[in-house]
Amino acid sequence: MIALHDDWVWDSWYAQDGEDLHVFYLKAPKSLGDSDKRHHNAQVGHSVSTDGVNWTELPDALLRREGEYFDSQGIWTGSVLKHNDVWHMFYTGIDKESKGRIQRIGHATSSDLITWERVGDEPILTASGPWYATSETDPKDEEPFRDPWVFFFEDQWHMLVTARDTTGDGTMAHAVSNDLSSWELKEPLLSNAQFDQLEVFQVVEVDGRWVLIFCAAPQDIHRPGIEKTYATFAAPAAGPLGPFNLGAATPIPPDGGVYAGRIVTFADGSHNLFGFKDSGAPGEFTGTISSPIPVELHHNGALRPVAQLVG
Repeated sequence: MIALHDDWVWDSWYAQDGEDLHVFYLKAPKSLGDSDKRHHNAQVGHSVSTDGVNWTELPDALLRREGEYFDSQGIWTGSVLKHNDVWHMFYTGIDKESKGRIQRIGHATSSDLITWERVGDEPILTASGPWYATSETDPKDEEPFRDPWVFFFEDQWHMLVTARDTTGDGTMAHAVSNDLSSWELKEPLLSNAQFDQLEVFQVVEVDGRWVLIFCAAPQDIHRPGIEKTYATFAAPAAGPLGPFNLGAATPIPPDGGVYAGRIVTFADGSHNLFGFKDSGAPGEFTGTISSPIPVELHHNGALRPVAQLVG
């Protein structure tokens, strides 16, 4: 389990470097007093482990910037990958003026996973029409565009992003790149999702079958047959770009309580869920990240814990 004495931690993303598993996570000081204030004070912390259970804290990876920048208020969730001996982190930035109402995608690189430098001062990707809601077209006067998940497939880099369409329905934004620097926004990979938002996407192959991982809160779920719980969900997928069967989405663990989950595959081939522990009920946010929860794929495409939650 990851628990810091002076800081809350929550959303996380992972990178394997030899025998070391690195985790990057959102963190904010407990001195704020109210954990709800963490979102507007988030920066990126960093720890490393050899077993996914015992962690050593490292220097913070990415801090918000002072000045008129798109990430001047805080840093939100991202993902990390290695290409040509360079580590790339894609992240969400929020600015002081909008305080999270408008979200944009940033890019930073590192040679060692420790020291990170931003790639320019401007976001590399933002929401735009006609597919995605902006602050001018969103029914809630927001511009949701966050949680980039980047992977290579069929000779291109792909980015999946939490977004909303102009009707107010949550969707999966999609962008492509040939070089990880210039990105072209494409049409969404989900339609008629019947979720106000689907957060923290990941696509992962488990036992030869593709699974979409995302999280949602009860108030965001309007699709019939989907359990209204605060949870990380798994849904069957035909491939890393879909189609995705949201109608078969199920929470992992079955009773929820782990949010913004990520599946990490260990060297022994086991698939493990990490996420921050929160039932969504008032006062239930712990500000800690769970120890690995081994999961297995069931015949219906659901992921289920191999054993009870650890840590």
